[in-house]
Amino acid sequence: MLHPDTLPLVRAFAQADVTCWLIGGQAVEVLCGGNVRAHDDIDFLVREADGARAVAVLEGLGFTHAHGSLAAGDVFYRRGEVLVDLVPIRDDVDPPRTVGELASIVWPAGIFTTHVVEWEGVRVPTLTPAGHRAMKGVVAAFYGVELREKDRADLAALATLGA
Repeated sequence: MLHPDTLPLVRAFAQADVTCWLIGGQAVEVLCGGNVRAHDDIDFLVREADGARAVAVLEGLGFTHAHGSLAAGDVFYRRGEVLVDLVPIRDDVDPPRTVGELASIVWPAGIFTTHVVEWEGVRVPTLTPAGHRAMKGVVAAFYGVELREKDRADLAALATLGA
């Protein structure tokens, strides 16, 4: 189920002129138009140049730093039970790159193509279904692990969308 804070966060980032992409399970919900699985966080790719502004937006909404850092390539902020994950990306290079500890990930060409989905009157920037499918495999390979059950659920839902 789409977390009630997802759309307000998308709006807040847009109002602060933060370039970001909703990813992970929440994005799959938006792409598939409904409930796919339970979620434990809200994930965003954020343009590296906008990272500090994204953090300021979260802090302005009452989120506090949980762990990680933008420089390390992954930072988490928490407000109550809500956990937000920001992954900075350099989209000024070709192909785009994650940073810090995630900088060695090799992303396929075109994976970060923005795909906008209208959800309850909010324009939600995310990746294409193919981009999300590719991301699941690339991340699992980077960490040297099998796909998790939640990733398999996301892939099954994304498979219903075609391209």
